[in-house]
Amino acid sequence: MKPVIHVVEDQDDLRLSICDELRRRGYAPVGTPHGEKALSVLHGSGTKPALILLDLLMPAKDGWEVVASVKGEPRLRDVPIVVMSAIPPRATTLQAQGIAGTLTKPFTVEELMFVVTRFVKLPGGK
Repeated sequence: MKPVIHVVEDQDDLRLSICDELRRRGYAPVGTPHGEKALSVLHGSGTKPALILLDLLMPAKDGWEVVASVKGEPRLRDVPIVVMSAIPPRATTLQAQGIAGTLTKPFTVEELMFVVTRFVKLPGGK
């Protein structure tokens, strides 16, 4: 079974590009355009993602609200969250919130895949 990676990003082009790249690399991406939809999918699905890639500044519910909800859900609290932001928060803030890592926008495909493979291994050890 392909590892599921949840991509929460309100910029449609970026979200679709990330999902396309992940799909090409053998992952099963699920993209949502804002925090409210992300939480609906995360809490409503029986599938636990292997990783959440999360924009912080979004409409509906922002990234911090998503983090709080995910970390408050026993089934999801151990899922690593990597925030994607043009201005990443301070390391102490990230650590206090239980954030596993950051991707500074704009980022390259290589940077994306470096972070993804740090947290998620494909079946067969790839």
